[in-house]
Amino acid sequence: MKHPRNLLCVVQYEANTGFAWNYIEGLYAGLADLLVGHSVTTYVSYAAMPSPPRPLAGSAARAIALDVRLNSWRSIRSTLGAIRQLDIDTVYFTDFGSWHWALPLLRAAGVRWIVAHDHTSGHRDPPTGLKWVLKWIRARIPGTSADRILTVSEFVARRQRNVALAPAHRVFSILNGLSLPDLDAPNTSHPLPGVNPERPIVTCVCRAAPEKGVDVLFRAFDRLLRDWPNGQPRPVLAYVGDGPAMPALTALRNALSCATDIQMVGYQHDVGAFLRAASVCVVPSLWEDACPLGVLEPMAWGKPVIASAVGGVPEEINSPHVGVLVPKGDEQALADAITALLHDEARRVSIGRAARARIAHELSREHHLAAIAAHLQRADTHPPVALNSR
Repeated sequence: MKHPRNLLCVVQYEANTGFAWNYIEGLYAGLADLLVGHSVTTYVSYAAMPSPPRPLAGSAARAIALDVRLNSWRSIRSTLGAIRQLDIDTVYFTDFGSWHWALPLLRAAGVRWIVAHDHTSGHRDPPTGLKWVLKWIRARIPGTSADRILTVSEFVARRQRNVALAPAHRVFSILNGLSLPDLDAPNTSHPLPGVNPERPIVTCVCRAAPEKGVDVLFRAFDRLLRDWPNGQPRPVLAYVGDGPAMPALTALRNALSCATDIQMVGYQHDVGAFLRAASVCVVPSLWEDACPLGVLEPMAWGKPVIASAVGGVPEEINSPHVGVLVPKGDEQALADAITALLHDEARRVSIGRAARARIAHELSREHHLAAIAAHLQRADTHPPVALNSR
């Protein structure tokens, strides 16, 4: 095994794009801090850098403006020049694909090890016939594919093997990891001003997009409130997010009988207060989420999560002791699951504790970074071994 000499982590967008890239750039920053102890210099390239990237602040990572999209000769020439100038021997791509015709040029410029990390969600149909043959051959042309393909779940790993036809020995699955929030930190004010603090809160944090299934949650919540017992504090639904489906979701909320019980608070930079106040968190995705942080973040806060059994979610909620899975799009099943948890405080507490323990012992940020760092080592004859975190 050989550590990288100089590592280039690639961002396909300009600095401070936000959304999921904040998490990915945070991984780059963590890797830089981990690898600096092994005399590795980590560069993070941005297609454009109008301002210093916030996720790298305070880390050992060195941000550079460099277009490594490899979608033009200009991008390729500038990338090759930077590889030579910075003496890059390892390149780490995220959501770039595991094959590119220009990768041999990077290798000729001095790169010895290429890692591709697939965080992407969604279903893909396997190729058939001649397309299967051509794709299989392409994935095995020397030098044109990543040496190692990391995926955020076994669901994505299967897609790499069955759809991209990547050689199985190159594909490895590593679930996302998170740091645990401090539950003993001073509590902030109630995140829903004007709402009685005795009312249980059902929280959903996700982008307002059709595939996220927020409309299913709204209708399921309307169903459960129709049968809610009189005399018990009436639950409130807090939806945190924004996106293209926001007008449609607002119209739907306003048309429901429970309209005043659904609080749409929009995008929030820090969702910690909403997760901390939640009785139950819901992730109602309709498509195959790869390994959503929307599941892991509430788990880290010690909250019970109800989520659609799609994509890599069953790998995160790998036991009924750490969460509840429901069929995607099933409004009645979702309403029943939420109702059952809201009426059973002991089960909520038990699931929340087990979920937080799973993050702490199996899906921590430290374990995640060490696993990725191990795959950034160049494997000459043996599988990678984990680096010790500092």
